[in-house]
Amino acid sequence: MYQRILVASDGSGPAIKAAQVGARMASAFGASLTVATVAYMPRVYEGDVGSEMQEAYLGEWRRVLADTVGVVKKDGIEAQAKLLQGGEPARQLLDEIKNNSYDLVIVGRTGAGSTLPDIMGGVSRKIAEVAPCSVLIVR
Repeated sequence: MYQRILVASDGSGPAIKAAQVGARMASAFGASLTVATVAYMPRVYEGDVGSEMQEAYLGEWRRVLADTVGVVKKDGIEAQAKLLQGGEPARQLLDEIKNNSYDLVIVGRTGAGSTLPDIMGGVSRKIAEVAPCSVLIVR
């Protein structure tokens, strides 16, 4: 049923749960699994930070990606890791989805930036509304 699965992670609790679900689904379907993280710098900082601060942000997103891939590997699943850069997270993820023909995208219901736990996060909502494939939202 599914051959190519993408898990989007920002390192939040729901994203880690999404990675665990992704690992189980990849195993069940014999699908390839990719974990993607968007190295996002809030607009308020764009252009106002030096290269050291930019590298610190990038390093933090690399850590988030490695941690998420580590969760998947604990379940015995190999995953390709992708660090996406250069723009707003939902747009970057949607471009990745469209350009690489994923069958299924798995996201957490809320992300690291969520302040309202009862409302779906903006990135998850945008992906669910626009993605050209099935989307599984994990609580």
